[in-house]
Parts: sequence; structure tokens; C-alpha cells
Amino acid sequence: MNYKTHLQTSKFSLPVLISLLGALMLTSAGGCGNGEIISRNENLPKSEDSAGFLDRVSSLPVVTEDDAMRGILMLINGDDTAESFPQRVRLLQERGILPNSWDYVSDRAITRGKYAYMIYQAAKFRGGIVLSLTGASRRYCLRELQFQKVMTNGPMLSEISGMEYIAVLGRADTYIRTGHVPNRSGETRDEQQLEIN
Repeated sequence: MNYKTHLQTSKFSLPVLISLLGALMLTSAGGCGNGEIISRNENLPKSEDSAGFLDRVSSLPVVTEDDAMRGILMLINGDDTAESFPQRVRLLQERGILPNSWDYVSDRAITRGKYAYMIYQAAKFRGGIVLSLTGASRRYCLRELQFQKVMTNGPMLSEISGMEYIAVLGRADTYIRTGHVPNRSGETRDEQQLEIN
């Protein structure tokens, strides 16, 4: 059977297949969920400064979405003025750092993909050609941050430890201030160039 005969006997026409493929791409690019915000076991310290936050979170085996969002707010604002988890989510959604379509649960572990998306948006990283064409997604933000050595390699859906969370937050802070990602010793490329000259 040749290609033309196969298309004529196929149950689906080419425009229908293209439409189905487009719908599939849109649903996968937008993430999953219906925008629900679930707040459980909110026990973050109320008046925690950034030093206290970094110290507390660095010892956690797994970072929750609530802690992750507090850290992002501290990164972009210098402090977290939100009174609750739903308020943190809304503040980050208003800034374009979190999409409205995702589900958020305060005591759920943050995934590497979700954290990469938040860091990418908060620090305003510049991505490669795929991100330019498709827009930000958890998968491609993670791949870009791994390529730029902001995050270590690992699966998109895996949880992130407190130490790695703090290391990534520090690299994002340096990128916001200098426009460059620091190397492992904390120096940026500009500082390395000054030492060479």
C-alpha cells in the first residue's frame, strides 16, 4: 500500500491529526492541574529573616512548595511579606513567576522541574532556541539551568534537598546582581577575568 492509498483509507484526515497534535502540545506545555491551591500544615516561622530561612532550609532533606516560594519571594523582594501559602502563590502568579494553571500544595515536596521554572522566571534567565520557540516549561527551564550549571543533573520530577535548593538560590541571586552564573567557588566570569588581567 502506498502513501496516497493509506491516507485515503485512514480513519483520520491530515488536518484532524494536526489538530490533535496541536491540542496535545498545548496541554503538555501548560502543565497539569486546574489552578487549585491547597494549604495544609502551614508552619513556617512568621518573622523569619533571610539568614534564618537559609539556615533552616539548608538542613531539610526535602524542600516543600511553601518553603520554595518563600525563598523565591526573598530572592526577588528581599523578604517574604505574605501571610499565608495562598498569598505567596498569588504574589508569584502576579509577577509571572508561577502559572495560574498549576496546582499548588503547601506541604508537597517541590520538584526539580517546578523549582527550575520558578528560578528561571524570577531571575529572568535568557534561554536557548527551544525556550525561545516554545516558551518556558518545567522541562526546558530545567534543561537550560542544567546547561548553564545553575542546577545539577537530575530528573524533572525528583525532589530537591535543602542544600541544593540553597545553592541554586545563591547562583540565581548572583545572576540577578551580575548577569553571570558563578562557578563552583562562587566567582562570576567577570571576577575571573579581573584576576587574569
